[in-house]
Amino acid sequence: MAGLLLGGMEDSFDGRLTLVCPPEVAAENSKIGDLMDLKGFESGFKNAPMVDGSTEFNAVKAAADAKLCQKLLTNFLHEKYHKLNHVSFNHVSIPKSDTSGNGLFEVIHDPKASSKSGVSWKTSDEDGSIVMCDDKDDTKSYDIDQAYKLFRLAQEVTKVDWPKVKVVTSPCPTLKVIGAVTKAQVQKQELKRMREMGRPGISEPEVVTRVTKRQKVAAAADKVSSFIFRNTVKRFAKAASSKMLGEFPDEAVNNYIDNISEEDMAALEIEIFQKISKETSDKKLNTDKKLVVLTGTSSGLGKKAALALLRSGEYHVIGAVRDLDKMQAVAEIDRFPMENFTPMYCEMNSFASVRQFCENVDRFRGDKPIDRLICNTGIYQPSLRHAKWSMDNHEQTMQTNFLSHFLMISKLMPGMVDSEDPRVTMVGSVTGNDNTVGGGGVYPIADLHELDGMKAGFTNPIEMADGYGFIGAKAYKDSKLCLMIMANFLHAKYHRSTGIAFSSMYPGCIAESPLFREKRSWFRAYFPIFMKFITGGFVGEHEAGQRLFQVAHDPRCNKSGVYWSWNGGPREGRGAEALEKEGQISGGGGAGGGWDSIFENDQSGKVLSIETGFQLFESATKITGAQWPDSPTLEGSNPFEDKMAEVNDVMHAFHENNTESQRSTEQEVSPSLAA
Repeated sequence: MAGLLLGGMEDSFDGRLTLVCPPEVAAENSKIGDLMDLKGFESGFKNAPMVDGSTEFNAVKAAADAKLCQKLLTNFLHEKYHKLNHVSFNHVSIPKSDTSGNGLFEVIHDPKASSKSGVSWKTSDEDGSIVMCDDKDDTKSYDIDQAYKLFRLAQEVTKVDWPKVKVVTSPCPTLKVIGAVTKAQVQKQELKRMREMGRPGISEPEVVTRVTKRQKVAAAADKVSSFIFRNTVKRFAKAASSKMLGEFPDEAVNNYIDNISEEDMAALEIEIFQKISKETSDKKLNTDKKLVVLTGTSSGLGKKAALALLRSGEYHVIGAVRDLDKMQAVAEIDRFPMENFTPMYCEMNSFASVRQFCENVDRFRGDKPIDRLICNTGIYQPSLRHAKWSMDNHEQTMQTNFLSHFLMISKLMPGMVDSEDPRVTMVGSVTGNDNTVGGGGVYPIADLHELDGMKAGFTNPIEMADGYGFIGAKAYKDSKLCLMIMANFLHAKYHRSTGIAFSSMYPGCIAESPLFREKRSWFRAYFPIFMKFITGGFVGEHEAGQRLFQVAHDPRCNKSGVYWSWNGGPREGRGAEALEKEGQISGGGGAGGGWDSIFENDQSGKVLSIETGFQLFESATKITGAQWPDSPTLEGSNPFEDKMAEVNDVMHAFHENNTESQRSTEQEVSPSLAA
C-alpha cells in the first residue's frame, strides 16, 4: 500500500507516512526480532510462515518480526526518498493501554512530528504526548544492509512498483533555459561516446549490420564534409589557436608520474615506506589538541584549510602528501606551526601507499582518536585524450580522487569512534550535482549509468566507471559524484552505530587553483576574471580554505548526511581576518556569504540514490580490497562501554528474577490472607 500511494504524496507540503508498530511483546526466546537473513522472504513465504524461514509458526515472534520489518522499512524509505520528496517517514509504537488512539493522532497531527523523519515515536506515560524513542542501542532496526535486502525481497513478493527517484531540478531560470537548450545535445554526445568508443575491456564498439541506402548516402556525405572541414577550417583554426592561445602545458599531455619501470618504482616505494615508517615509529603524538588527517596539504585548498586549522590553535594536523620536500618548503614559506603539523608521505595513486600511510597514522597517534578526516586530494585532467593508469592499473583520476579515499576511510574509521565529535568530510563539486548550472548544463555530465566499469573490475583497459570511452573532464566529474554518493551511503550505514558524521561540501569555484594547471595560459588568465565580474561565482583559495575549515570546526556542522554550501550575494563583504571573528569568513568577490551563510544544499537524484550507493560500495570494496565492519557496530570500539553493558544486562536479569520470585510469593500468600 505504501508503494502504491507514495507517488501521490510528493506534492503535499506536509506529507507523512507513518507505520504503526504492534504493541511491545514479551520475549519468549532468543529468536525474537531476529530475521535470520530473511529466508522466508527468499522463498516467497510459500512453505515457510516465518520471516526467518522457520516452518513452525510462533505468533509472538511473528509480531516482533513484523515490528522489526516495519522499522527497517521506515528507515530505508527515509534514506531513499525523504530528501527528494520531503515526505516524513516515521514509525510509532502504541502501547496496549492507549485505547483512545490519541498517540497515533498526535503523530499524524503534531507539527513537531513533520519536522523529523526516520525516527521512532511513542506516547509519554505522564501526559500522553508523543516523544522520540531512544533507539541508541537498537542496531537491528538501523542495519541498512538488512533493510535494503528486505525492501528488494518484499518488492518481489508483493509485485509492487515503487515510485522512481524524483529528479530535483533547480528553480533557477538560467538553468531551465540552459537545460532546455543543452539536453538534446548532451544526449547526442553521450550516445555518440557510447556507440563509437564502445566499452574497452567489456565490449567492442557498436557495429551496425544493416544499413539502408539513405544511411549510406548520409554516411558518404558526412565523410566528404568532414574531410573538407578537417583539412581547411579546422586546420586553420588549430594553427591560429596555437598562435593566439598558446600550447597546452606539459602536465596536460604528460603523466604526473615519471615513466620508470615497475621494478624501480617498487624499490623506490619500499625505500620510502621504510624511511617514513622509521620516522613515524620514532615520533609519537603528544598533544591535547584535536587530531585532523587532511589529504593534499601542499597546495591549493588543502594548504589553506590546513593553515586555518593550525592557526585556530585547536588542532594537530597530519598532512598526507606525495612530495615531502615540496611540503617542507611550503610549510617554511607559509609559516606552518610545525609543532602542530606532521607531514606524512602518501601517494594516492597507490593502494599500498595508502595502506602504509594509515598504518603510520595509527602508529603515530597511539591511543589518541582521530577527530577529523578530510578527503581533499584531487586531480583534474580535462585535456587528456586517453586514460592514464595508476600503479594499481586503474584510471588515475578515479583512483586518486575517490578509490584511495574510500580505502583510507575504511582503514582510519575504527580509530575515530572514540572521538567526542568525529567527522569525515568529502570535498565534492558542483560538477557532480546535475541539478545545478555547473553540473547539469555543461557537457560532459557526471553519470555513472549502471556502474558497468566498476563492476567489471575497473582495471586497464576499462577507463571509466560506466565502462564506456574515456573523457578526461567526465572522469573528474564522475569521481566527485562518487565521493558525494559515498558520503550519503556511509551516513546511512555507519553514522548511528559509530557516531561519525559523514558529509560532503563544495567550497565554490576556486578559479585560481592549481587544479586548472592543465588548462592553457589564456584560460588560466581570463577564467578568474569571468568568474569574478560576470557570474560572481569566484572564490579565492583563502576563502575556500576557511569554508573547509568551517565544516571541520563549526559545531553546527556535526550533522551527518549533509551537503554543505554557502548562500549569499556575490562580492559580499565578509569582515576582517577570520580568526579575529571566531571563524568569520573573509575575502571579496566570492559566491556565497560568510560564516552564517552556510546551509544544507539540495542534492540531485543521482547523488541521493541509495541503490547506486550500495552498488558503488560493493564494487569499490572489491577493487580496493577495503575491509569494513560486517555488523552495524564496531565491536570492541569502547571496551568500558561494552563491559558496562554486560554489567547492566546481568543486573537487569537479576532484577527480573527477583520480581518473578516476589510475584510467585505474593500469589502463594494471597489465598491464605483471603481465608
